Amino acid sequence: MDPFQIQRGFLLEEIHFCDKMNSQVLWTITKREHRNKWNMGLKKKWGEVRVTIPKEAQEAFANFLMERGSTGISIEDEGEKEGFEIVKAYFPWPLMIEAQSISRYLEAIREFFPKICPSDIEVRSIAEKDWMTRWRDFFNASQPGRRIVVKPPWISLRPREMIVIDIEPGMAFGTGTHPTTRLCLRALEKALTGVYDLPRRGGRTPRSVLDVGMGSGILAIAAAKLGARHVVGIDVDQRAIDNARENIRINKLRRRIRLRKATISQIGEQFGVVVVNINAQTIKGMRDHLMERVATGGILILSGVLDGEVDLLKKLFPDGFFTLTEVSREDGWACMVLKRA
Repeated sequence: MDPFQIQRGFLLEEIHFCDKMNSQVLWTITKREHRNKWNMGLKKKWGEVRVTIPKEAQEAFANFLMERGSTGISIEDEGEKEGFEIVKAYFPWPLMIEAQSISRYLEAIREFFPKICPSDIEVRSIAEKDWMTRWRDFFNASQPGRRIVVKPPWISLRPREMIVIDIEPGMAFGTGTHPTTRLCLRALEKALTGVYDLPRRGGRTPRSVLDVGMGSGILAIAAAKLGARHVVGIDVDQRAIDNARENIRINKLRRRIRLRKATISQIGEQFGVVVVNINAQTIKGMRDHLMERVATGGILILSGVLDGEVDLLKKLFPDGFFTLTEVSREDGWACMVLKRA
C-alpha cells in the first residue's frame, strides 16, 4: 500500500519522505500552473505554518487553511504526543495568512476539540525545490479492492484478471491511497458484482452510477471498468473536472463517463448506485437530493465519514426508506452502504 496520500499541491523542501508510514500531502494547483512551475524551474520562497493539533480536528483545520489560500498541506503523526498530528501548511511568501488569524480560529473550535492549544503555531520561510522526479518514487501501485489495482500512469502493470485504474496524482482528491477512497472502491466492487443484490431488469443488474463530488474521477472510472454502462460524475470544482477528464482519457473511457460541473440538486435522473465520498456535514446538507437520486432497490454508498459520525447518518437515512446493508471501517474512517426500499 502506498504510504502517502497525495491529494493537492506540490512537494516542498520540508516535506520529509523518511517517515513514510505517517506522512500525507494535500495539494491544490491547476494543470497549467503545475506545468509552468516545474518546466520553467521557477525558484521562490514559501511560508510554512506548522501547528500541532489533535487528530480529530485535523480535517476541519486543513479545510480552514485551504480556504485561506494554502497551496499545499502536509500532515504527519506527532511521534511524542499520542493522538496528535503535525499540520504544515504552505503559502506564497510573504504569507497570505497571519498567525493571529490561525490562533483565533483554533480558539473558536476549542469548544469541539478541547485539547487544542491556540498558541502552538510556528511560522518560517523556506525555499522551493524541484521535487518533480523525487516525489514520483513514492507513488506505487496499490490494491484497494479484491480485483481493483490503482497505479500512476508511469508504472507499467497489467496483472491478469485484475481491473487496473491509472490515476495521475495531482490536482484533486482520490489517488486510491486514502481509507475513504479504498472503502468506496470496495463497496462499488461489491455493488456492481451483485453482492448487495441490486434490482434486476430482464435478468440483468442495473448499471447506472452517479459519483457525487468525484475529485480525481477514480470512483467513476472504477464503476465503468466494473461494468457500469451509464456513469455520471459531478463536482463543483472546475479543477476536479479537468483532473477527472484527464484521468478518464488516460483510462480510455471518454465515451463511457459523462462529467458535469453541477450540484446534486441539478441532477434529475435516478441511478442504481450513488456513491458519495464527502464529509458528513456536506452529506447532511444534500440528504434529500441524495435520497431522490437513488432508484428503488438501488444502493447509496456514503464515505468520508468518521467512525463517530455513523450514528448521525443512520438517523438521516431511517429504516423504512433505506436499509443499512453494511458498515466497513479503516483507520478511523467508515463507509456506509444503504439499500433503498
